[in-house]
Amino acid sequence: MGLNLASSLADSSVWYPDHTALICGDRRYTFSELERWVARIAEILVIQGLRTGDKVMLLSPNVPEFTAAYYAILRVGGVVVPINTLLLPHEIAGLLEHSDSRYFIAWHALAEKAVKAFEAVESCQNLFLIGAKREELHESILSHHAVSPLHYPKKFVLDELYDCVPGVVDYVQTSPDDTAVILYTSGTTGKSKGVELTHFNIFSNSLYSKDKALYIEHESVTIAVLPLFHTFGQTAIQNTSIMAGSTMVTVPQFDPKRVLSDIEKHGVTCIAAVPTMYNLLNQSRRKRSYNTSSLRVAISGGASLPPSIFYEFEKLFGFKLIEGYGLSETSPIVCITPAYAKEIKVGSIGTEFFGSQARIMRADGSFADSGEVGELVVRGHNVMKSYYKDPSATENAFTNSWFHTGDIARMDEDRCFYIVDRSKDVIIRAGMNIYPREVEEILHNHPAILEASVIGIPDSTLSENVIACVSLHPETTATAMEIQKYCRERLATYKCPKFVEFMQTLPKNSTGKILKRELREMLKDKYSTHRDTP
Repeated sequence: MGLNLASSLADSSVWYPDHTALICGDRRYTFSELERWVARIAEILVIQGLRTGDKVMLLSPNVPEFTAAYYAILRVGGVVVPINTLLLPHEIAGLLEHSDSRYFIAWHALAEKAVKAFEAVESCQNLFLIGAKREELHESILSHHAVSPLHYPKKFVLDELYDCVPGVVDYVQTSPDDTAVILYTSGTTGKSKGVELTHFNIFSNSLYSKDKALYIEHESVTIAVLPLFHTFGQTAIQNTSIMAGSTMVTVPQFDPKRVLSDIEKHGVTCIAAVPTMYNLLNQSRRKRSYNTSSLRVAISGGASLPPSIFYEFEKLFGFKLIEGYGLSETSPIVCITPAYAKEIKVGSIGTEFFGSQARIMRADGSFADSGEVGELVVRGHNVMKSYYKDPSATENAFTNSWFHTGDIARMDEDRCFYIVDRSKDVIIRAGMNIYPREVEEILHNHPAILEASVIGIPDSTLSENVIACVSLHPETTATAMEIQKYCRERLATYKCPKFVEFMQTLPKNSTGKILKRELREMLKDKYSTHRDTP
């Protein structure tokens, strides 16, 4: 049986040819226009020698070109390797080499670093710059450039090649277990790994997201504020929208005012974002009135959702956020509270996603009872094929087919799951475990605190000290002593921050997740020499 994830675009272009598929600023594309665009890119890749299974790196922000290139690569059996737009040239070169990408498609505004990376890797044969004409690119970037006839190996301006091909290349019938996408993990706990997701992994997770969780329909309008190179944005927004034949509004760079304006202008019905984004949307919504009455579904993921953000969103937008949980390795959704659920348990990531099994595993490998804390493990249709070229890491990630998420969680009597914390983030102080999320939720309730992240710094006496890293709301003040007192009134003393570090903003990755590893690296020299007392 063949299954190509890109076939969903072909289906939607047949059923809804004149319906708007993509909106970005003033640009609009119908499904038939998108299908023709995808076919032309795909044909250019085939002429340049792409064969089934070849890797194609994709470096692009949230613009229509990302979606067109993504589906073009899949259409002819290629493997998409979407990467973070914030990476530096040497980091891009490292991923080009590790992924064995023979082709590289890059957004024109990122051409300078794309060229540097491309020229440093001999195994990558062609670089295609997309989204601009020749005159919009610097002359040095176009050295050794050729437009027509198409030949290898060169740097190309993709937009100038569309008229050279009829765009009649057919879809390749890939197998369900063929690799469709390689996602490089954010590397917040160390070196990133290439996660191989199959056509069936992504197709099924997108289909079930559309039909059983987010209820994306033909009339829906989604908005892509999460980076599309990230699994959450790819599956929950892009792929569900293409499958449903609905409209997707893309936002190249997250700005809360623009997002709220686009919701109002385009009648957006569904958004997927991370807690830091919802926090900023809440702030902008407080300051100015926007008509967001069209919005019906909002899902939070990527990090734990503080209850304070949940309740403020409900107050400002008139409906409840739903929280889900997933990983790059799980395509991504593992658990979710479906939209329009009768009961939403604040702090819960919901129940097992359709086709996915989740359990709480004890340290000895047995399964925990309800209410007991342990590691969340997963198996099912959504779990990755492997870590690319890393059989040892793949083997270590599984126990009897159960994938280890590395997250500490518990399950209640209704089979609703709750993330307690990342296993690598647990702080050990005087032999007792401290879960940063518990402390962070207290800090988020402080009226002066805008953002908070709690980390542990090694101490010679008590293993680790608790450090609260906070940024404050504009025009508010707070001292370390005030914040510590606030925590002591609400937490056991051993859980309270020993030190409070004030920052203008906390470091985040491209999806808005606070980078604890970076915080620990920044502050280790400052706090590791302090000696605590019991």
